Amino acid sequence: MVTAIALVLVSTTLFVAGVQAQTAEDAIRFAQRQPMSGVRSLGLAGAGVAGMADHTAMLTNPAGLGFYGQSSFSASLAFLNTNDRAEFRLDDTFGLDNTSSAAGIGHVAFAYKVPTRRGSAVFAGGINQVQSFDRELLYRGSNGVNSVTDFFMPVVGEFDIDVDSGPDNIAGTSDDVFTPSFSRDLSFIAYELFAIDFDAGGYNSGDPVPFFPAVTTGTVEQSGSVRETGFKHELNIGAAFEAAPGVMVGGSVNVPVGRWELERFAAEEDINNDNDGLGGTVDFDYLEWTQFVESRLVGINLRAGVAVRTSSGFSVGASIESPTYYEVSEEYSTTMFVEFDNGDAFTYGDDFEEDAGAGSFDYYVISPWRIGLGVGYVGGDLSVFADAELVDWSQLELGADDEFTFAAENRAIRDQLEGLMNLRVGGEYDFGRVVARAGIAFLPDQRMQAAGRSEGPLTQRDRGYVSAGLTYKASQQFELDFGWSAEQFDDAFEPYAVEGAPIVYEDVLRNRFVIGVRAKI
Repeated sequence: MVTAIALVLVSTTLFVAGVQAQTAEDAIRFAQRQPMSGVRSLGLAGAGVAGMADHTAMLTNPAGLGFYGQSSFSASLAFLNTNDRAEFRLDDTFGLDNTSSAAGIGHVAFAYKVPTRRGSAVFAGGINQVQSFDRELLYRGSNGVNSVTDFFMPVVGEFDIDVDSGPDNIAGTSDDVFTPSFSRDLSFIAYELFAIDFDAGGYNSGDPVPFFPAVTTGTVEQSGSVRETGFKHELNIGAAFEAAPGVMVGGSVNVPVGRWELERFAAEEDINNDNDGLGGTVDFDYLEWTQFVESRLVGINLRAGVAVRTSSGFSVGASIESPTYYEVSEEYSTTMFVEFDNGDAFTYGDDFEEDAGAGSFDYYVISPWRIGLGVGYVGGDLSVFADAELVDWSQLELGADDEFTFAAENRAIRDQLEGLMNLRVGGEYDFGRVVARAGIAFLPDQRMQAAGRSEGPLTQRDRGYVSAGLTYKASQQFELDFGWSAEQFDDAFEPYAVEGAPIVYEDVLRNRFVIGVRAKI
């Protein structure tokens, strides 16, 4: 049996055990960001802590703003294409490919270089896309081991049974009336639709869980989809000045805002009619279960840094980012449809008054501190940057302002997440009219289970990036920018949490394309 801690952490960004999100995985999702933004930064894989004259310095090391030679305005559009290869593994292995796409504002930014007699002072502001949540997987496979109706079964403590002795007023006779009530919404919904039912004989014989699922034998075909959409952007206001010759100091105030939506659909069909109402079975035919979650978030953090560039062109830099405090407002809903061989069909959740498994909840997420270290070289037509970013994910925290407690989730975070180092390397060369750039980045998995130190489905969730970009100088004042990156990682999720449940393993490839303009003022 998978432990409670493993269920909190291993079920991946796509799994929602109930309907609400509010798990350690959701905290990771909202606190995590892609390693690069903008166009130039995308081509360099986000490297630049050593100090780079680009608006994205507000995301890495604000001191880099001080290296601006003149004021500028820039903007871009970002396009995302995601291929998700999913394999359903249980009785057999069945793979499905799916491709999804999204588009949005990449960035809009302005940097103003203050006229000074000596040194440098630069103010900047902008909005940058720092994360895209868009992805969708499809899965299908046969299951002769268990059923999603097993997952709807309550456990001890999640139900009460009210017993009426009936017309004869004698308890324990055939006319007794049993009325269950449930503290778990999914069990209540499933009971209303006969996806699970009450077992009077089991109750009278002392069964601690006197219920039975609609599927008790045979093989069912299970299929579904999990679709995520949304973006996270950051509003940035920053400044940098030259504290000493070649020494830039800077800071920024940053407000991340975002929206994440999850639509999870699951279907189960008794394809061989093994459950036909005979031999103690229920004449189950088909079931659909849909969950929807929408989260809106807003946060705030501070970044500060220093960058030193020598006369020989070599540079070093360091930055620090405070924890980000995110306020998350979430709405969720559940619908279910169950059909039987005799034509009876029941639906829950399509009526306004059917509000079990639906509601709203507000909570907060506090991300870890981040420390960035970088080295670089800017000389002649060549620029090269290399960064290391230190993040201790065990400092991640969930909380709420009301009586609800996240003690179990926060304990799981401390026990199962670890500190790590993100790496980014990028370089560019100026050929005159064209500047070409390329980079690589590596973001290791925060979860200790990736190394086999926890229970549950094991998969490698390290994220690798390669990137490239071009700038075309149309004139001394106007440039066109192009950037591309490819992101690859593996993932896994359990469609429902019972012992021996199927696991869907994923291979995800994301391609980002960004096109932008830059005007020097």
